Amino acid sequence: MEHKKLAMGVLFILLVAGVASVSGSPPDPSSAYSQGVHERTLDLPGWQQVNLNGFGDPNTSQVSALEIFSSQIYAGTSNSMDGARIFRSPDGLTWTPVTDPGFGIAHDIRPPAILDLTVFNTRLYASTGRGDGPGQIWRSVNGSIWAPMTITGFNDPDTVDISALTVYNGWIYAGATNLISGAQIWRSFSGDNNTWTKVAPTLPGTNGTTITAFAVFNSFLYAAVESQGPVQIWRSSTGTDWTAVVSNGFGNSLTKATGGMAVFAGYLYVGAGNETVGAQLWRTADGVTWEQAITPGFGDPHNQKVEVVFVFQNQLYVSVKNVQTGMELWRSADGALWEQVNLDGFGDLNNSGSNWSNATAELLTDLYVGTSNVLDGGELWRMQVQSPPSPTPTPTPPPLPMYMPLVQR
Repeated sequence: MEHKKLAMGVLFILLVAGVASVSGSPPDPSSAYSQGVHERTLDLPGWQQVNLNGFGDPNTSQVSALEIFSSQIYAGTSNSMDGARIFRSPDGLTWTPVTDPGFGIAHDIRPPAILDLTVFNTRLYASTGRGDGPGQIWRSVNGSIWAPMTITGFNDPDTVDISALTVYNGWIYAGATNLISGAQIWRSFSGDNNTWTKVAPTLPGTNGTTITAFAVFNSFLYAAVESQGPVQIWRSSTGTDWTAVVSNGFGNSLTKATGGMAVFAGYLYVGAGNETVGAQLWRTADGVTWEQAITPGFGDPHNQKVEVVFVFQNQLYVSVKNVQTGMELWRSADGALWEQVNLDGFGDLNNSGSNWSNATAELLTDLYVGTSNVLDGGELWRMQVQSPPSPTPTPTPPPLPMYMPLVQR
């Protein structure tokens, strides 16, 4: 079946609905971070913007990481002016900052962006990057008090980004970018400072630049590697010995970008981007043989790469980066038939993309997706699962009268 966008009759509804608040109750005027009315905020059918753009600061250009911790949702942000910040919410609507900008440290090593969040051993971890200083990892036991586990790029100032975090076989892993040697993988049994060791790349391919995602599939830990050359996929069964199972851009040297990874219906999926044909989604049943799962770019050459790859409510969701008309979000129940489930850019073409799968989370059966918006500030959108309407009960007829037969005497 030809991949097609949904013919959304909802566009007319949007046009007549006009600008709306994201909540039925007014925002708390004492908090600049509560969700509320914004000139670009529209309630899309099934979708709701749940933050002010940039959490009230247009320099906060991206909601770059999401994670659930102690029944609350945490949102990491990117701000090149004041530094990264983390917000949290118990309901996805009312937000409170839980860190100072840049964790309150000196400007020369202040991290501009939270690149990922993960939970390990009942603690919340945040990794940083996108600056001139070394990448950092911070940790919190309660979500509000934070301590540094490394602020020195694992003792190497050339390790500028710690781009992805995951947990595998009782260890916490971190994907990192080193300006000299390229992509690296580090791990720790406790997450504590001075317990991290580099485990890759002793054997994997060369020219790796950034680890964009991890996934566990068939007992292996996989890493998606965005490269200056063709993309690579690394895997390990021990966490210490790594092999490049893809090193040639899936057979095309112009496939240089990777996105998120997820396991769905017996396959491992990874997002990618090709400089000529655009967004791609690859999958494998054995980790060795790969096949394309979508028409490149879903038929739109402006769709540059697949970023989000995420499983929600037994369906596979992917997003594509598009700087012309805005990011698109697609889903499939079987990995073969796809439908678009948002308006391009959520109605704003400046919502161009997402930070791979790092800015995706599920809270209370709702899907959350963070966006990059360099003009107005990053946005956070929530899709609520629509419960099917309850069937109208069929009236129960009154009981029939009981008749006793006449007894002839």
